[in-house]
Amino acid sequence: MSARRPTILLITVAVALLAAAAAVRLVVAPNVTKLPGDTDQTVQYAGEATLLDGKALQSGDTAHALRSGVPVTVDRRIRVTSTHGDTAVLKDTMTVHAGKQSLPSSKTYAIDRGSRKGTSPPASTPAEPSRGALSSAFPPGAAQDDSYTYYDATTRSIVPVHYTGTARREGRTVNVYEIKVSAPVKDPATLEPLPSALPKKLVASLIPGLDSTARARFTPAVLSALPDPVPLSYLGQSTLVAYIDQQTGIAIDQTVSRKVVAVVTTAGSEPARPVPLLPVNALTFGITADSMKELGDKAESAGLKLSLLTVAAPIVLAVVAVLLLVIAFLRRHRAPLRTPD
Repeated sequence: MSARRPTILLITVAVALLAAAAAVRLVVAPNVTKLPGDTDQTVQYAGEATLLDGKALQSGDTAHALRSGVPVTVDRRIRVTSTHGDTAVLKDTMTVHAGKQSLPSSKTYAIDRGSRKGTSPPASTPAEPSRGALSSAFPPGAAQDDSYTYYDATTRSIVPVHYTGTARREGRTVNVYEIKVSAPVKDPATLEPLPSALPKKLVASLIPGLDSTARARFTPAVLSALPDPVPLSYLGQSTLVAYIDQQTGIAIDQTVSRKVVAVVTTAGSEPARPVPLLPVNALTFGITADSMKELGDKAESAGLKLSLLTVAAPIVLAVVAVLLLVIAFLRRHRAPLRTPD
């Protein structure tokens, strides 16, 4: 009986190790890939802008109403302000610096900590209506297809995310996704500083600077039919290209092109139609080399942790368990047979 005890012990330990391997793979690993409650990340971008000079426009100085090619830097901070089970409240703050001018904006999202998709916010917590869509982050192991959607805060619209292939960034393999938005501006913070109308004389002075298609629509009859002042609406257009680390979901690189365009709805002899008048702002920027390196290092570190917990640890535990079972099997069949006296 005593000879069987080590064998039983080996089998018991092996079973426990197999259970531990399953627990690590099925329970611990999914928790590791959840968005951490202490997430606080800052990213720097650089690029250029076209900015509207409101004073010049109102004074009729249309030649200097738009400043183009203005160098800009952008600071973006993404941080989790609170967690509620599987829901994280995330604040995404972006500040554009153009010379001495700073243009801050801040949005709050409620997202699922696993899928990174928008979800219902906790009670009494105001958040953007991004339910079911990505907004500020991709999940680890992001799908290589067109299954995601994206929430654009400027237009408050949800648009498709297009997977375009893979690339390399900072020694890491990344999925490349492209997002395009073109919809009316609905964000109150974006609309608040913009004029709701312009004097007809001022609109007429802007027409010679439009492209040929837009100029052709402002016929004398159409211009005459416009009210004075001329009501404006605004169109938000953007293109984002994100280079997402395949393993961790970290955006190692990103390029952004955004603009808000003032639109006039014309009538006259033709059906009413919106005609772009001028951009009130346009930004084109990308992640700086220093930030890209920092993000690549972060992806490398996080990827190693994920590999250890989701792959290496379960395999090691399972291999040790199998070895113990083999030893137990050999002990059982090599044990000397006792004969009665």
